[in-house]
Amino acid sequence: MFGHVRILSYLCGMIRNILFGGPTLYTKTDSVGVSELRQIVKLGTKWCVQNMGVNNRRKTEFTVSIRTQKSGSPCYGVFNYHNNTIVIFKNHCPNLRMIVRTLIHEYTHYLQPIRGSYHKLLEDHGYDNHPMEIEARNMEMFYNDCWKFIKKNI
Repeated sequence: MFGHVRILSYLCGMIRNILFGGPTLYTKTDSVGVSELRQIVKLGTKWCVQNMGVNNRRKTEFTVSIRTQKSGSPCYGVFNYHNNTIVIFKNHCPNLRMIVRTLIHEYTHYLQPIRGSYHKLLEDHGYDNHPMEIEARNMEMFYNDCWKFIKKNI
């Protein structure tokens, strides 16, 4: 039964690619295959590195993964500074636009001095007025530039 769903999803994706030249920012995340979603995130990460720089203070390379969030407060993504990992929760990102925005948002956190001051600033300002969150939300606005890079290289 589930094999039919995968085949149908694959065929719908192929038809979309033929008729519309591939996915758009408003393509629903659940209609994109896993390998295509990985490719989009890989290219988006490459755009982030080229346009936003790297964090030379971190000793290990960062990784990006796409997962389904199964517990906890629902969120689009998270940056874990302990292991230098960005996780995007595809089940909370309704479309590719939100996938790209989340990647940029979490990549901004990777660049910030999270370990030293994030929690203190969170206590002082709360989440909505947190200076690092404001910066990350502002950086999300570059999603169109990132998407153009992705589309050009897919």
